[in-house]
Amino acid sequence: MTIPAITEEDLAELKSLTKDLDFSDAERRAVLLAADSSDINAAPGSGKTSVLVAKLLLLSRKWRHDKRGICVLSHTNVAREEIQRRLGATPDGSRLLAHPHFIGTIHAFVDRFLALPALRSEGRAVDVIDDDVFERRALSLALRHKPVWGWTQHKANAKDIIGGLIYRGPNLDLTSENGDVPKTGACRPILEAVKAQLTAEGVFRYADMFTFAEKLLAKLPGIKDQLSRRFPLVYIDEMQDTSWDQEALLAKLFNDSVVVQRFGDVNQRILVGNGDFAKLSFPSAKALPISTSKRFGPKIAESVSGVRIGGPAVIGTAADVHPPMLVMYTTERVGHVLNYFGTRVIDLFSEEAVHQRPVKALCARKQSEAKQSPGRTLLDYWPSYSDTPRGGRAASLWALLNQVEKPWVNGIPMHDRAMDAKRAVLLVLRAAKVPHIDGLRDASQLLRRLTDANLDVMPVRHLVRELALKQGLGATVAGRLQAVQLFHDYLAPLLPKGLSAAKFASLPVFAAPVIAPEQEVSHRLCRVEHKGRFIEVEIGTVASMKGETHLATLVLESVAHRGNQFDLAQALPVLANLNPRDPRMTDTGLSQFRNLYVAMSRPTSLLCLAVNKARVTADCVAALQKNGWAVEELS
Repeated sequence: MTIPAITEEDLAELKSLTKDLDFSDAERRAVLLAADSSDINAAPGSGKTSVLVAKLLLLSRKWRHDKRGICVLSHTNVAREEIQRRLGATPDGSRLLAHPHFIGTIHAFVDRFLALPALRSEGRAVDVIDDDVFERRALSLALRHKPVWGWTQHKANAKDIIGGLIYRGPNLDLTSENGDVPKTGACRPILEAVKAQLTAEGVFRYADMFTFAEKLLAKLPGIKDQLSRRFPLVYIDEMQDTSWDQEALLAKLFNDSVVVQRFGDVNQRILVGNGDFAKLSFPSAKALPISTSKRFGPKIAESVSGVRIGGPAVIGTAADVHPPMLVMYTTERVGHVLNYFGTRVIDLFSEEAVHQRPVKALCARKQSEAKQSPGRTLLDYWPSYSDTPRGGRAASLWALLNQVEKPWVNGIPMHDRAMDAKRAVLLVLRAAKVPHIDGLRDASQLLRRLTDANLDVMPVRHLVRELALKQGLGATVAGRLQAVQLFHDYLAPLLPKGLSAAKFASLPVFAAPVIAPEQEVSHRLCRVEHKGRFIEVEIGTVASMKGETHLATLVLESVAHRGNQFDLAQALPVLANLNPRDPRMTDTGLSQFRNLYVAMSRPTSLLCLAVNKARVTADCVAALQKNGWAVEELS
């Protein structure tokens, strides 16, 4: 089929479609007009997602096929939700949110079109696809056996290996994402049995889905042509986070007739995990660049460029608001860094400014057993973070229904409230063992999954609206009873026969929370009061905040996963122009610089780095100050 072309005349219409965005520069226009398979390497804050959405909006007005669609793949739900939100804001764009188009994560695509059909065809049940759930279950089963317990006592990463057990290849060979599984010995058959038991129970890691997808493709190679006919145009966002295994699988999904355009930033490659990095093909030599960032000004851009691994320097086109700041602390004061940062934000920004965008603190590492002086990980700065759900969002039902208000957007935005409500509905349907959502882990696909099963989704829509509007349902016994009644009233048509109201109300998902919902949320929020005002600094890992934009960002130093290298101790002399980055830097060092690149490119107005005073020299401090940095000491 012929894919509609975007022309210069179409670009003139963008002013009416996206009044707040400017696509007049040559780099962005070249990307919008590109019609063939190509790569786009874009700087952080360059509006990469905006350019992609603009292309989709223009194409949606010309798309005339009701059985062939556009496929948009992302790596994170944050990116996927942003694309869906922007498209849903216009009548033309909203057409791309329905059949025959697909907008979702790569994992969701593989699950829906390949892995879940493959598992169902083999008669395998799917209960949950989640790395954390699998890890807990695998360790619980494996550590009951003395040989495995003994192995964990002398093998440093043995528990990581157990928690990362996956299948690879069409023969389902047992491997691990976190190290080498013993090939012989008493532990091998035990680990094989653990993996087999969890597979039989329908508990999988995300990577397992790619294996079952490959198995199906090997068995039925014609699927590639079918997918290529269904999706003649494919966009892949955040391509730099594609692992070699994922890239190899993507190559098997679509043939040469498909136009594939890949968007990303090679310097932000932090989520690819283990693999053969040398084989990764993004970005190609002829990649189209978007080198200017509209997020921040020249000073932050200079700092971000200082920790880049390759490619051209980032150019900041916004106005500088405050100079970059370095906060030095003594070991004894590491627990006061977050509060100090909050007070400085209150000093530097008006009440109106802190309501416009979030203020966040992030660290590359969550926890470790390193023995060096703090700060090594998030837990040094905020010890309660150990109990927070991964990704910075609440994970339990009651916490989802009790998200605290965020002060910068007049409370939680309705989009976020609706997403929390959808996640809550998915948890309840999963607990009730509703067959129509087998294997579904992406709540944004809930309505589509039910629609595909020819079910009436209006009650679910009404339920999501009710839950989103009623704040604090998880905080009291009365509120939880009201929520259970709402779930039963609206979901009754979907529930299995024989599940009475009493049995429904006794499902474990409705159990009273062990930790108060507001306490669960507070594990990632540091409330700072200063001069009669307050702000809440959200805390998380670099990976959990990838793709976000903040008013002010605090980057907390961390130690490497292996060894004793601290990221800022290596980076500060480079940022101070005392030393160039070592071209022979190890993979560990390169990984740390990539994490810093992502972390330091989040803020619009204030970039702050925090480092133990013992790990920065007086010469480095003087050079930073000469380069315009503000250096402050928390003594």
